[in-house]
Amino acid sequence: MPSPANDHPGASLIRSHGPIDYALAAPSPPGSPDGDEADVALSSYLRVLHEQRWLIATITMAIVAAAALYAVLATPVYEANMLIHVEEQTPNASKNILNEVSSLFETKKAAIAEMELLRSRMVIAPAVTRLRLYIDAQPKYFPIAAAWLAQHPGKGLSTPGLFGYGGYAWAAEKIEVPLFDVGSALQNREFSLTALEGQRYRLEQVERGIVLEGVVGRTLSAHTSDGDLALRVDALQGLPGAQFRLRRSSVLSAIENVQTAMLISEQGKQSGVIEVRLQGRNAPLAQAILGEIGREYMRQNLARKTEEAEKSLAFLNTQLPELKRQLEQSESEYNQFRHRHGTIDLGEEAKISLQQAAAAKTRRIELMQKRTELLTRFTDAHPTLIGLNRQIRDLDEEMRNIANHIQSLPLLEQDEVRLTRDIKVNTDLYTALSNTAQQLRIISVGKVSNVRMVDAPMLPERPLKPNRPLILGAALVAGLCAGLVAAFARKAMQAGIDDPAKIEQLLGARVVYATIPHSANQDKLVRQADGDFRKVPLLAKVLPEDLTIESLRSLRAALQFSLPHFRNNIVMIGGPTSGLGKSFISANFASVLAASGKRVLLIDTDLRNGHLHDYFGSARQRGLSDAINGALRVDQVIRREVMPNLDFISTGNLPANRAEFLMHPNFGALLAALAANYDVVLLDPPPILAVADALIIGAHAGAVFVLVRAGLSTEGEIKEAIKRLNHAGIAPQGILFNDLALRLGNYGYQYKYGHISELEYGS
Repeated sequence: MPSPANDHPGASLIRSHGPIDYALAAPSPPGSPDGDEADVALSSYLRVLHEQRWLIATITMAIVAAAALYAVLATPVYEANMLIHVEEQTPNASKNILNEVSSLFETKKAAIAEMELLRSRMVIAPAVTRLRLYIDAQPKYFPIAAAWLAQHPGKGLSTPGLFGYGGYAWAAEKIEVPLFDVGSALQNREFSLTALEGQRYRLEQVERGIVLEGVVGRTLSAHTSDGDLALRVDALQGLPGAQFRLRRSSVLSAIENVQTAMLISEQGKQSGVIEVRLQGRNAPLAQAILGEIGREYMRQNLARKTEEAEKSLAFLNTQLPELKRQLEQSESEYNQFRHRHGTIDLGEEAKISLQQAAAAKTRRIELMQKRTELLTRFTDAHPTLIGLNRQIRDLDEEMRNIANHIQSLPLLEQDEVRLTRDIKVNTDLYTALSNTAQQLRIISVGKVSNVRMVDAPMLPERPLKPNRPLILGAALVAGLCAGLVAAFARKAMQAGIDDPAKIEQLLGARVVYATIPHSANQDKLVRQADGDFRKVPLLAKVLPEDLTIESLRSLRAALQFSLPHFRNNIVMIGGPTSGLGKSFISANFASVLAASGKRVLLIDTDLRNGHLHDYFGSARQRGLSDAINGALRVDQVIRREVMPNLDFISTGNLPANRAEFLMHPNFGALLAALAANYDVVLLDPPPILAVADALIIGAHAGAVFVLVRAGLSTEGEIKEAIKRLNHAGIAPQGILFNDLALRLGNYGYQYKYGHISELEYGS
């Protein structure tokens, strides 16, 4: 029954191992397939990071270096700030309408309104005008180092220009321009001012063809086709030839620039504390601008409040005399009423009248009872009754008078209430207006505002931007990310196989004879030889305990076990393409075979570009080609004992028709004769896919091994190489996997000899 390996499409491409019995792999312990896949994926990621570590480091360092350069050369941005508190006044205790009107001048404005006032042109325009922010005058610096030179001016004055050209400033050049007025057509256009001898200067505007000369300290006035021009330079520090840049912008654009640079926010929720921040490249200028804005805001706030108070006070001063006259008239009418009616208190008088009426009525009843008693004894003509009747008549008259008086009291009370109300209203109104006027007088005299500056602007000591630690940290992270992306992208674009297990999965059989690790010691040898491969010694000779050589010893053991089953002792090691390390493996493997006591012959059969002779310090001439064409005998082309038990035949002079040259009958006869005198004959052919030479040479070999290189050889190249060998009737014995990277976790590749502390190589 055929094995599963033979059922695979690639199984027939590799020669059967015959009696060689390979032990099966030990079964894996039960576990989660997903976990195994995750471990494999993690391991592959770590391998990519290890392999591409120099690419990641290079990209990271490049980005960090670019960020550091930017951090040094970028224009610093400074930030000045101030805090303003909008105070909330205590409301007035009285709630009459006049005090409510006056309270409009005592309560604070909403924070949002104050923030908009701070940003308004009314507040910013005076600061722009006083500081002349619409005039931009500065030295002309070299473009690349302009920001750095502006922040780190040297001492003294520099020689203008770069190699005498350009007029660039490099040190402490300075210019002061308090006046620069131009027409609207020349606004926002750059002027060039060049220092001349004798405190003179030349002003130029190339686009408009303006060329003027002036003297420092004097106003330069001129009429141009674009309008009048006025310029005064108060100070000019620079050697003749030094150039300065001048630009006159509109006041509106200068105001808008300040508005854009200002950041206004309320600290906390409804706290009334407003923070104003201003960013700029010039720290003293940022402080000065913010200070002017703060002072102008405070001045306008106080002026607004004082102006409102003064207007209200003027109105009240015109109303108070009239209210006072009305109050005095009301009091006079009330006094006249009291004198006219002879009353002091109408309520008390009504009470007395009622008491008098009751007393009179009681007395009349008593007199009527007494009259009734007297009528029982006397007649009406009796003097006693006559006197009694007269008293009764007098009481009736008194009662009628009291009743009439009581009836007249409500009308008097109404008049008194009306007069009293007039007095109270006029008194309250006059008192309220007097109090309000007094408060407004206090405001006008005291000039106290409800806003105050808590923190005045101070000169910034450190720039806000660029934040160099943050930039470098972000650049480091970005560099690592970019390096990782580049590493995985580079790995994705490389179709090369980096794991020997993938080859066995590809071919469906256990065909990898040996895995040969990368040799760091070989790299050292190449570096010591300054890249000249002709001077690089054989690794198996100078360092036989290198891990690469140890892996070749494993291949030697496998080959020694399989060699008796081959049809001859000729072994060819070929590769699909060039650059796989075939010559390195052939030379060192031949040395390892010879070290085991076997007589080995190494033949460089690469008549295209063979260079095995460089490993043994010999010349190309007098080699294989000379023996094939009969120019030399076989014993004349063999280099005897290039190493103990190792002989070598070079390519000889390279013929013109290489492929046809190898098909000469002498080539096969030569190999057969040589194989009879050696234990192993090792052939190093050209690449399999490049030319047909390897197919011709492989037909004479008893065993053919296909060499692939980690990360370089692709699945398609391996398949195509085996396919071509099969078409030529050659079944490869197996695969040699070269240049496997030494990675963490690769079993067996981290072993080191404890007695070796330091490696030194000769040339």
